Amino acid sequence: MRNTFKLFLLFIVALVTSCKPSLPTRINKYVLDVESSYTDWTAEDWELSQEEYAKLLEEYEMNYDSYTKEEKDAINKAIGRYNGLLIRQGMEEAGSMLKEFGERLPSLIEGFVSAFGDNAETDEQNLETK
Repeated sequence: MRNTFKLFLLFIVALVTSCKPSLPTRINKYVLDVESSYTDWTAEDWELSQEEYAKLLEEYEMNYDSYTKEEKDAINKAIGRYNGLLIRQGMEEAGSMLKEFGERLPSLIEGFVSAFGDNAETDEQNLETK
C-alpha cells in the first residue's frame, strides 16, 4: 500500500512536471525514481509504472524527429536502464520461484517415487490373487 502511494506520488509529480521540462529530463528523472524504489514494489506497482513509462515512450516516438542526437542518446540511455530494471525484476522473481520450487522438490520427488512404489506393490498383489 505504501509503495502504491509512492507510485501515485511519482505519477502526480510526473504530471505536474510534464508542463515544461524536456522529455530527456523527465524520462531520466522517472527512471531515477524507479531505480530508487522498485525493490519494494508489488506487481500492481510495476503495472502502474509500465503504464506511465509507455506514455513517455509514446511521446518520444511522436516527437522523435524533433530531438537532437544528444537528447535521443539521453532518452535511449534512460530507456535501456528502465528495461534493464524490468529484466532484473523478472530474474529476481524467477529466482524466488525456483528457490521455492527447490525447497519443495524433495517432497515432490518422494511423492512421485512413492506413487510408483505403491502401484508396483498393488500390481504385485493383483498378480498374486489371480
